[in-house]
Amino acid sequence: MNVLVVEDEPKLADGLARFLTYAGFHVSVVGTLAEAKRQLEQPFDAVLLDVRLPDGEGWTLIPKLKTLKPRPAIILATARGEADDRVFGLELGADDYLVKPIVLKELEIRLKRLVKQTDEISFGDMMVDARSRTVTDHGQAIRMTNKEYELLLFFLKHSGEALDRNRLLDEVWDYTFAGDTRTVDTHVKQLRDKLPTMKRYLKTVHRVGYRLEEVR
Repeated sequence: MNVLVVEDEPKLADGLARFLTYAGFHVSVVGTLAEAKRQLEQPFDAVLLDVRLPDGEGWTLIPKLKTLKPRPAIILATARGEADDRVFGLELGADDYLVKPIVLKELEIRLKRLVKQTDEISFGDMMVDARSRTVTDHGQAIRMTNKEYELLLFFLKHSGEALDRNRLLDEVWDYTFAGDTRTVDTHVKQLRDKLPTMKRYLKTVHRVGYRLEEVR
């Protein structure tokens, strides 16, 4: 499991690298956003990202991380009192956060949980393998476009939540997309047409958007 640690405090970075290596991870450590961007030419399963870095705010890297294939799990590391940064980072697409001082065993558990989630997701009779980007429903392999797949993953990661169309547009199509929310509706229809599980559990929320009901 490959982990990129983006942390500018040398002692903390060294301690994290030593612990994670001992726990069985393959660890790369950088101290700036510029170095992190260069490292991202190779794939990582997870990125531990400090919010405060010498050349900028760590959360500014999140949009780039979200475009990577495969997409790494993203954990923010923040100081106490930086609640606004944590909220903003989660809104941008971070998967989790830890407050410094970091409890090493907690970090290990969270990394393993997040990477496992990003590898393979089951939902009712549907299975998604993030590594191979394959989807099966009731045992049948389903061919999907990139945006259908990314929208499906977002619903699965936020099952039970009422998601408005603008948020879906921002998260899946990113901030530079020139289309409107009808694009979301079109892709939701395609998911329902292709996947019996989504036809059953993906519900329209009046005047809001959509909610993927949890399987009971």
